[in-house]
Amino acid sequence: MQAAQARRTSLGFGPLVAAVLALTLMVGACTYPPASGPTPAATATTTPPLDVPAVDFFAQAMLAQGATAVVAEVSIRGNKWVKSYGVRNLNTRDAADVTDRIPAGGITKSMVAVSVLKLVQEGTINLDEPVSTYLPEFDSLVQATAPITVRSLLNHTSGLAEPTAPMLKAQPLKQAIQTRFSPEDLLKLAGTEPWVERLAPQFIYSDANYAALALIIEKYRGRPLGDVLATDIFDPLGLSRTSLAPPNRSEQGLIHVYSTVNGELLDVTEPEFQVGSAGAGVISSVGDLNVFYAALMRGRLLGRTALAEMRTTNSANYGLGLERWNDDCTNGFYFGHGGSTLGFGGITVTSGDGTRQLSIGIAYPPNTEAESDALDTALTQPVSGKLRDLAITTLDGLC
Repeated sequence: MQAAQARRTSLGFGPLVAAVLALTLMVGACTYPPASGPTPAATATTTPPLDVPAVDFFAQAMLAQGATAVVAEVSIRGNKWVKSYGVRNLNTRDAADVTDRIPAGGITKSMVAVSVLKLVQEGTINLDEPVSTYLPEFDSLVQATAPITVRSLLNHTSGLAEPTAPMLKAQPLKQAIQTRFSPEDLLKLAGTEPWVERLAPQFIYSDANYAALALIIEKYRGRPLGDVLATDIFDPLGLSRTSLAPPNRSEQGLIHVYSTVNGELLDVTEPEFQVGSAGAGVISSVGDLNVFYAALMRGRLLGRTALAEMRTTNSANYGLGLERWNDDCTNGFYFGHGGSTLGFGGITVTSGDGTRQLSIGIAYPPNTEAESDALDTALTQPVSGKLRDLAITTLDGLC
């Protein structure tokens, strides 16, 4: 268990990222608050320009170590710094673009939580009712030993196991990532793991929680989850680069992701095990992700009471599909979510009022140290701590 936890705290780059990040933050510390000097020619900005050396340094360093693409957008009260690095596809070598679609990973959970809370606002479901009230089959699917509430699914205190380990016990990694799993499949896999007796709620990050939430949403909306997210979020906000649907892996504006499995280089762009996943299946862009969280924080998607519930965190600083971090600019909080998936990492961090934001995504080097544990790391790590530190330090320097 301790070894697994240790794996979950790394990006997959290990000591390399730690060293690069340390240098990155040193560079950033020398230039914050933002300098008034010229903006790099490759950076698209509005006037006055932002100066974001830490993100630029970090991205360049990651590219030098084999990352295939990095995309980033920083938005400070409408003033934007956007930049892309590397290539979107190793075969065509087309340059990456900041509008390219990327795996949102765990950021999907924030979107699913919005759709759940819309049902709560309408009085259709109650956060503190047992899940079995809405899904009678739930307890038998997961072999539950005690009642589990909707709230505990949203904030990962249900006790449900992450389904990755049993998934990999059942089949080799290459086969697993090429297999599509339904929400019921994920719940059954989680249910094969023994329940741990707990004296108090414990944070266990698990995609199985959101598989159950997907079933609730689909039951009460009578439509597939992707359609509900489009109605609730994507269409009202004009998120034209965002969807939860089987991807067109040959589309032009899609960043491809690669991983080395047993010595074989694989294109694992939107792998089958992730397609349609309520925990990690959304495909988006850094710009769309910033728009989503800004709208959420400003009350455009949920009413005041529902948003307050969403922002209320447990002992792990995790709310209802939201992570929370200290905001040194306001003595308040940042909110957002990490988006690590197989071969890709990202994060979106936004201030509580939605005026200061950073979204960044990285297609990792395909031959990183954690090849054998790549899928386990991708599905069990809610946020990359290294990217989190980079994002928060950057935003703190742009008050």
